[in-house]
Amino acid sequence: MELIPFFETAVAALNKVKSAELGDRTQYIGSSDVGSCARKVYLSKKNPKEHSFSTMLKFSRGHVAETLIEDIFNAAGVKDLYDTQVEVKHPDHPLKAHVDFLFYSDFDNTPQLHVIEVKSVNGIPDEPYPQWIDQLSFQLGLLRLQYPEGKLGGSILAIDLNAGKMHQFNGFEYNESLFNYLCSRGLYLLDCMAEKDEAKPSVSHLCGFCSYRSDCPAMSVPQVELPPEIEMLANKYVELNSVKNNADKQLKNIRQELMDFTGPVFKGRSETVDLVVSSVASSMVVDSNLLKIQYPDIYPEVMKERAGYSKLECKAVK
Repeated sequence: MELIPFFETAVAALNKVKSAELGDRTQYIGSSDVGSCARKVYLSKKNPKEHSFSTMLKFSRGHVAETLIEDIFNAAGVKDLYDTQVEVKHPDHPLKAHVDFLFYSDFDNTPQLHVIEVKSVNGIPDEPYPQWIDQLSFQLGLLRLQYPEGKLGGSILAIDLNAGKMHQFNGFEYNESLFNYLCSRGLYLLDCMAEKDEAKPSVSHLCGFCSYRSDCPAMSVPQVELPPEIEMLANKYVELNSVKNNADKQLKNIRQELMDFTGPVFKGRSETVDLVVSSVASSMVVDSNLLKIQYPDIYPEVMKERAGYSKLECKAVK
């Protein structure tokens, strides 16, 4: 039984079913569009590409996360407090959103509207990405148009299924000025779809998943302007790399002090730690330089190609 070819077809079918639940996305601008790259939105609606198996699996991970959260809510006995995939529309324009979870009251039955946007991630970020905030803010704005009165708020629930971690970014409220901006952004995207304006590219952490990246002018070298969320990650990398280098230096010094005390063979114990030193027998290795000198005819025959790799460098700007 060959499962991978079967799954490649089945996952594609699953993603089509899930996409169909959102309707014909070429006919409206959704909440995931308003904060996204205009070029990607335009091309994905005008010239959709078949996603790779890997990308479709990642999409499916999001569906799995939503199903898991729904099962948790239902098991906790709050099934009657919320609806899923609630569609909200702008009254005058083809702008709409599909809310993952819309609660109509708090857990103590206090009346309120609360949007929960679920995000499946590989590593929970320190702060919610700007695109997430735009998406949730657009949903809150459309809900406020539909429900002018009453308490309205939202949160983003980030779930790392691999690590078994979950984090709620809470406290989001309706922001009129931000919603008006996002609506104008939606109208701009509609003009792009109608060929009335140019769909300009913009960079974000989502560029890594874009099917139209290969010829994107915003990602062309020699220099790309870093979006805030990528700048944050790069600075975090610089910080952690510095800590690692300092830790390596300290480890080397501490190791020498310990070895000075223990000698080449040692076994000791305290209430908190075991300290063991043992000898590793010597072994033989091929001296490639000597082989090249003494056996120049053989050396090319025993060489093999070493695969290249991508080198990542993050340095603080001085």
